[in-house]
Amino acid sequence: MRRNGKRRAIIAANASRHRHRSTRHPISTMLANLATRTDKRRRRLRRLAWVLAAALFADSILVVRFLGWSAANMPPPLPDVPHAAGVVFFNDFGDAEGLGPGSMARIEYAADLFAAGKVQRIICVGGQRAQRAQSGAALMAAALVRRGVPAERVQHDTQSFDTLTNWRSAQASLTPAEANDPLLVSAPLHLLRIRHVTGGVGTPAPTASIPQELHRRGVAIWLDVHREWLAWGAAALLPADLYRHWVKRWRDFWDNPPPTNPAHHKPSTDE
Repeated sequence: MRRNGKRRAIIAANASRHRHRSTRHPISTMLANLATRTDKRRRRLRRLAWVLAAALFADSILVVRFLGWSAANMPPPLPDVPHAAGVVFFNDFGDAEGLGPGSMARIEYAADLFAAGKVQRIICVGGQRAQRAQSGAALMAAALVRRGVPAERVQHDTQSFDTLTNWRSAQASLTPAEANDPLLVSAPLHLLRIRHVTGGVGTPAPTASIPQELHRRGVAIWLDVHREWLAWGAAALLPADLYRHWVKRWRDFWDNPPPTNPAHHKPSTDE
């Protein structure tokens, strides 16, 4: 009897709850469900925002530490000892003599070094692109001649397209005496990677100090640092053939001039 009584009580309670639910208006139910879903979505977005903020904060700390380490490892902008040869690394295409601001800064600096007697011969490397008639190195060499460097003191390659092939090409052009300690002309962040590629051979000749580069680039220095990290990581992790194929395809795509306006050039990153 007690069991039957309990069953009847449970059945009655369930029936009462069912009647209560069935009396709710469909619109009220829909609005309640929508409010619940919206609240859950807001909580997920808040969690995601906190995660992104924490990641950005950690990344900013790493960028600042990297810039500090870079500044501590950079030599003075102007080398004290004259060098037999200097190697200028290509950066970007643009509207000024076919070169972008990064490449032009390196050309101006290399021409100043030559005029000051700090370097006797200049080798330009990099900027080979399948869709361009002239390599970036050829454009830089021509720009140097226009700035007073005798043509017989300027040499350029036509095949290199990244920092690894840049250095191999430069090695092929350097005499044994020059190969011991050539000047390496590039942007300060790029020079850290160049020194890694050269195995410590050569004297870095940065176009600017890290504080000057930070002042010139502003928040864009954040992108420059991440480009360098990407280049370091790709070279370290990818098989050599895959890395070479990836870099060449990316360079050809990024530096492809629009067919409607051949004079307009897309900027590139350091090779």
